[in-house]
Amino acid sequence: MTMDLYGKIEVTWTREDLAKLTFVEALHKDKTLNDTYVSAGHSIDMMSIGLLQEHMIVPDWALKIKDHFNLSKTTATIHRVRPGHYLPIHSDLYGTYKNINSITGEDIYRIIVFLEDWQPGHMLDIDGKIYNSWQAGDYVGWMNDTPHAAYNLGITDRFTLQITGIICR
Repeated sequence: MTMDLYGKIEVTWTREDLAKLTFVEALHKDKTLNDTYVSAGHSIDMMSIGLLQEHMIVPDWALKIKDHFNLSKTTATIHRVRPGHYLPIHSDLYGTYKNINSITGEDIYRIIVFLEDWQPGHMLDIDGKIYNSWQAGDYVGWMNDTPHAAYNLGITDRFTLQITGIICR
């Protein structure tokens, strides 16, 4: 289920702020799905993305971005997709998020804030719609298990901030 969420926030970070970050490389948490990708010909080595999750000390400038959205129980994760890396089409599981926040039936919103201007080869696919040509501070989002994918077919790292939460009631 997609949602009509897009807009722009003020850029309060710099390229130097992004260069200072330390990431942990990770695959999608659904091992069966990863195995399916490998069976189809994808390279497991190219399907990892760098994560800097909130419990890993996300910088204050990134945490403040969460306040822009009318969401509760928010988390923030910075992603780095290196050149040649991608996360094929998938739906998010939200397992850890649901457990930590005791969420059972609420709609979960996922927002991607682009941290740098678009570079050739950087793409985001949300439910079959390809996003490119963004500017730093632009954002898009979706609800629940909407299929999406992230690609870096360019020559520079691709940085985004992922905000997850539920609508404040």
